This record gives sequence, C-alpha cells and structure tokens, in this order.
Amino acid sequence: MNAAHRRLREATGAAHARVDALFSRFDLSRRDDYAGLLAAHAEALLPVEALLDRGGAEAITEDWPQRRRAGVIQVDLDSLGIAIDAPESQDSVTSDAAMAGMLYVLEGSRLGGRFLARSVPESWPRAYLGSHQPPHMWPQLLEKLDALLYAPESLELAVTAANQTLGRFEAAGTKWLAKVA
Repeated sequence: MNAAHRRLREATGAAHARVDALFSRFDLSRRDDYAGLLAAHAEALLPVEALLDRGGAEAITEDWPQRRRAGVIQVDLDSLGIAIDAPESQDSVTSDAAMAGMLYVLEGSRLGGRFLARSVPESWPRAYLGSHQPPHMWPQLLEKLDALLYAPESLELAVTAANQTLGRFEAAGTKWLAKVA
C-alpha cells in the first residue's frame, strides 16, 4: 500500500506545527483577533484555490467544486465588515502532484477549523471554520493522493507544494497577528 499521505504528514510536520502555534495566538473570543485570523486565512486560501481552479483540480478529485471555501470565508469577512486584498496571481500549478500537495493542506486545515470554531462566540459568523464536510471526503482524498503520488518524484513535488502552501498561511498569519496585537 502506498502511504503518500503519511509521507506528506511527516514532511510537513514542522511547518504544520509552526502554523498551528502561530494561529493559536489569535484570541478567538476577541472580534479583532477573529477577524484577523479569517483575513489571514483568506489571504492564503484564495490564491491557492485560484491556482487549483486554473490547474484543473477536478482531475484529482471530481468533487473539487464542493471542497472550495472561498465563498464561505468571503461571507464571514463581509459579515464582519472586513475587506482584504487577496493577491492576484497569474502563476499556474506545474503538475497534478503539486496540486495534490496543495489540496492536502487545504483539506487538512478544514479539520482544524472545525476545532477552532468551538472558541468563536455563537453570535459571530462561522461559515468558514464550521464548514461541514461529509466524513467520507477526507479519507477519499487521502486514497486519491496515495494513488496519484506513487512515484518518488511526484511525492516530493507534492511535499514541496504542501510546505509552500503552509508557508503562505504562516506568512499571512504573521502579518495579521501583528495587525491585531
């Protein structure tokens, strides 16, 4: 059995730990901190989702349109009156393997978001952090990644893309944490 997703988890562990530690510094009971967390996520998420759209992420997982969260994070930001300038990029994804690494990070962050949503006051918008995903979708994605990333070169491309995606979240989180401090 191919264990590409295990390699992704191991190879992104340090970056994932940094991102978790960084975002845990936002006090989600404070409106400004919550808005900052959402803005930081949007700044990282929106360009990555756009890259996946342009790259044809449906080739990896046909349910890509249902996995997108740009719309729900925008609803929350609008509700809080927060405008962000998500960087527009004309970049493109160079391979399915790179898209796989990006998808791994975005879908993994959804799992963490549901945990964070518990700390957000009930009266605040939580469409993004609480976005529901049927329980079968994460294991299905991991199966698809394992099937796609069978070659060592492909797996390493996915690892690089996953770490770069986590780097986007880390950079955005650092920027927005400084704004709300």
